Amino acid sequence: MDLARQTCDKTLPGLAERLQHRALTELESPGNDGLEAFRAAGGPGLLVPGTYGGRGATALEAVRVTRALGALSPSLAVATAMHNFSVASLVALVASADAGGLEWLLIEGIARDGLLVASGFAEGRAGAGILDAAVTATPVEGGFLVNGSKKPCSLSRSMHLLTAGVALPGAEGTSELGVALVPAESAGITRRPFWGAPFLAGAESDEIVLENVHVPPELMLRPQVELGTGMDTLQTVGFVWFELLVTSAYTGAVGRLAEAALRSGRGSTTDRASLVTGLEAAAGLAENVAHTVDAEVVGNPELGAALTARYAVQELLVDTADLAAELLGGLAFAASPDTGHLLAVSRALAFHPPSRTATAQALLDHHAGDPLRVL
Repeated sequence: MDLARQTCDKTLPGLAERLQHRALTELESPGNDGLEAFRAAGGPGLLVPGTYGGRGATALEAVRVTRALGALSPSLAVATAMHNFSVASLVALVASADAGGLEWLLIEGIARDGLLVASGFAEGRAGAGILDAAVTATPVEGGFLVNGSKKPCSLSRSMHLLTAGVALPGAEGTSELGVALVPAESAGITRRPFWGAPFLAGAESDEIVLENVHVPPELMLRPQVELGTGMDTLQTVGFVWFELLVTSAYTGAVGRLAEAALRSGRGSTTDRASLVTGLEAAAGLAENVAHTVDAEVVGNPELGAALTARYAVQELLVDTADLAAELLGGLAFAASPDTGHLLAVSRALAFHPPSRTATAQALLDHHAGDPLRVL
């Protein structure tokens, strides 16, 4: 955790200092100023290349920053993970499409103006494939009319830009994937309450509804992949970044609980050492994948590694959080809401897509030599 905090201080100076003495309950509540502190520290530009005014952070640095944020506020870590994976995907999409100046100006504006980017892709819809677009776009004169909804959608209240996967009509009745870049104040966008759980409430994970939202053609990116045909490179990049960052967010949250248990001095030497090994293993799994991402072109093998690491960490965090809470004892649980809150958060990684059950056969096939397909 110290290395994570050092990286956060280096890449986003002043952010941890501003938040570290604040109560966890305050930073986890709706309407807190954690996201504003993230913006003030230059967080929106963390993964924007330095050429375009961003911090140009590596995957390893992003993983460590997110882990540090998870210890400060799990809600902030989850919300900014959604922003950062969206930005990383957008950078990859624009770079691969040999886009013109407007798209790069938009990315530059994210860093310069501290714009927060929400993700409106399809994960989280019961009965739907993770790559199926949740939103449709109808061609009209001067652009497209976009309709649909996304729930939950983190950053629903604070976002400046929504990136939404949309179904575009293709040739001969087929559908193609498009990526709509929708300014948050566009006519036809509404927010509806959705998140009723008492934990992670500060991530603003409510519903975004789009009704006949006009998107000009220059803000509709087309990766040229037909829906239902599997994954292309750009979708793979997005998945890898998503898994890396959300895994790191929850690792940081459990790290805070484990550190509290270690400071208490309670329990046997073996139990306290188990906290250290559990958390270090969880951090190391994500960092190993991040090293690979920084060293190579991201593809199917990296996606397999990211998912494998995520599911392993998912189990490690639950075991580590349970042990930490046990060592802290019942009085600590009763005297402060922090232990119960962090225990609940330690389970939440399992709720992010794709679920372990949904990808079990795909992972078995992948490790037997087949391409990984996430549906």
